[in-house]
Amino acid sequence: MGSIESHSGSWKRDHSLTGNHFFDDLDEVKASILEADVISLFFPYFGKTVLIDTRSHDSDGPIILLTQMARSPQERIRSMEKLRPGFPDIQKMILVPWARYVTTLEDSGVWNTIITRLEDCSYTDAQQAGDTIFSELKELELNELKEVITGTSYKTIWSKK
Repeated sequence: MGSIESHSGSWKRDHSLTGNHFFDDLDEVKASILEADVISLFFPYFGKTVLIDTRSHDSDGPIILLTQMARSPQERIRSMEKLRPGFPDIQKMILVPWARYVTTLEDSGVWNTIITRLEDCSYTDAQQAGDTIFSELKELELNELKEVITGTSYKTIWSKK
């Protein structure tokens, strides 16, 4: 298996963390997306991941899907092995935690880079599939923001006296 890059460090074959930083260099993120076999773009605030696998073989092509966030890179690899049996080992996987608003994916050009990557690996209707998932992400984010304001899953730390 190849390497796994993360915005919070770099996971190598032995899965050891060799850094502890979040890089905000979105050009570097976009360049990594264009080179990776598998992209795991995850949203810690609402526990979802956009998973893109650009690999293909005779009977299965590339995929993009919205799934639950994995607890670790190892769990993501295991889930990929179950989801895509018979595929060769992942040579390069990037993990991108997205703690910004969903719309900043589009504004920054990151989402367009994902669509370009899908088109480059001959994904059929990449734009349509991307638009569908992007709409779902915006809806999830809106629901989470509503929950912050009116829901019961968040508690006030400080209140006015």
